Amino acid sequence: MTVLSVKNLSISFQKQPVVDNASFSLEFGKITALLGQSGSGKSVTALAIVGLLRGAELSGEVLLSLKDKTENLVKLNHNEICKIRGNNIGFVFQDPNSALNPLHKIRNQIVESIKIHNPKISKENLQKRILELLKLVELESIVTRIDNYPHQFSGGQKQRIMIAIALANNPQILIADEPTTALDSVVQNEILNLFLRLKKELKIAVLFITHNLKAVKRIADEVLEIDNGQIITKRIENVEKELILFEDLEEYKLNQKILKEKIVLEVNNLSVIHKFKKSFFKKDNFFANKNINFSLRLGENLGFIGESGSGKSTLALALCGLVDFQGNISFFDNENWKKNEFNLRKNVQIIFQDPFSSLNPRMTVKEIITEGLVIHKIISSYEKKERFFLEQVENLMTQLNLPLSLINRYPHQLSGGQRQRVAIARSLILNPKILILDEPTSALDYVTQNEILRLLLDIQKEREISYILISHDLDLIKQFSDKIAVLKNGEILELDEKRKIFSNPQHSYTKQLFNS
Repeated sequence: MTVLSVKNLSISFQKQPVVDNASFSLEFGKITALLGQSGSGKSVTALAIVGLLRGAELSGEVLLSLKDKTENLVKLNHNEICKIRGNNIGFVFQDPNSALNPLHKIRNQIVESIKIHNPKISKENLQKRILELLKLVELESIVTRIDNYPHQFSGGQKQRIMIAIALANNPQILIADEPTTALDSVVQNEILNLFLRLKKELKIAVLFITHNLKAVKRIADEVLEIDNGQIITKRIENVEKELILFEDLEEYKLNQKILKEKIVLEVNNLSVIHKFKKSFFKKDNFFANKNINFSLRLGENLGFIGESGSGKSTLALALCGLVDFQGNISFFDNENWKKNEFNLRKNVQIIFQDPFSSLNPRMTVKEIITEGLVIHKIISSYEKKERFFLEQVENLMTQLNLPLSLINRYPHQLSGGQRQRVAIARSLILNPKILILDEPTSALDYVTQNEILRLLLDIQKEREISYILISHDLDLIKQFSDKIAVLKNGEILELDEKRKIFSNPQHSYTKQLFNS
């Protein structure tokens, strides 16, 4: 039975069309996957359904079937759509870090989502509903921590909390925008199982927006793809064919002639320790990283993989001197690099995990990409900046498939994939010798991932750059890395050549990670 019908929906910003005559429907008890490349209009379509677009021109119909009538959501005013949003339609946003309020406790955020549509609910029923929701999303273990803040939970837990909030008022439809993007393979598996269970138990209609083809193959009943603003229906068999995109990347990589003799980074007994209050009088130590040892050679790709909270991103921050650490880090045979840390930053760049929070919201794309050049005084005057921009930045943006029309836009005006590519361009413009990539393709579709990975390999061939790749994507790690380190609870469980570690993992956790 159809619960939502989208008919000839068109969306444009400043008369620039983004979605053109899109038509599809959602049915009770079915998961409909919406695929598309970064910037294709997937999230814009979802936001238009629930009336969360600002400054957009809409036409067409979004028909929601209620018990006693059918509403065209496009025609509703602000107060009317607010009664539907969060009540009849639940929404799981793309990034729980920015969607959850960092100043409010988790309990308060769940309570708010319930009481805004049910203000007269009793305290007893409210507490009962909170416990029901936590059980529904398999978060019974955090009941005693429900008065904690979002930053005190793991990525997978925050995603489940977002799902619980979206389900608070028993919606007919659940829209999930990239719900597994920033999660490791184990937690991704759990979240996908959760969606399958919710579909079976609650019989709700699910619109699952993603670029993860494996997730689509596993849980989708129907597949839609948005291309050039138009939506077409796809067969599951075609999704399976697209999964071979990565298969030729390793052969492409092997054809690159890269020097691999000189050691550019040596790490010995690196530990990152966080102090936390165990009691009023006593503090204890938490090891985010513990006794990390590895080396990186010129032109080598070292991959770090592990579950959420294993210490991957903390290690990246320690290597950049952005968190305090114990142990020794030697860059380019220089153990005293901290005395000249400013100059080192030009040669050791990092692409952060979340481009939305790492890009300055008050700077345009052009200013973001050229900022490092100004800071390191590679360019100083406006004229030089303009000339360099035309000669170098334009070429880099083209290589990264970033339209030049975006140069004067701000980060909030870009898609998740476009922001990711801006972050990559900002790092590459300084010609670093070591590039640390913390989940560099998590917000990108398979086609764009393949393009950017090939670009990174081409750059590696030209500049003899070394990469440290941090990811939860097993396919990406396997295809891109020469050597792989598996992290668990802040420690390296296994460190070996790619072929050895994949063919014969020694640790039980590694086997679980690879088989999930």
